[in-house]
Amino acid sequence: MWDWAHFKAEGYISHLRRSAKLSGLLLLSGLAMIVHMLVPFWQQPRWLSGCGVRDTLDAELNGDD
Repeated sequence: MWDWAHFKAEGYISHLRRSAKLSGLLLLSGLAMIVHMLVPFWQQPRWLSGCGVRDTLDAELNGDD
């Protein structure tokens, strides 16, 4: 069953902001991977690379700042 109160501890606006940030990051990194596949010599910025996305997801989902 879906728990609508899963964001109650952090607040709705904070949860929405974090979710939008992570969704945008994942979409942009996916597009960067496609561009990198088509133009192999183009290197995406560190924050859009696999390691950068992993680090950001880890920090955001674990509550580290």
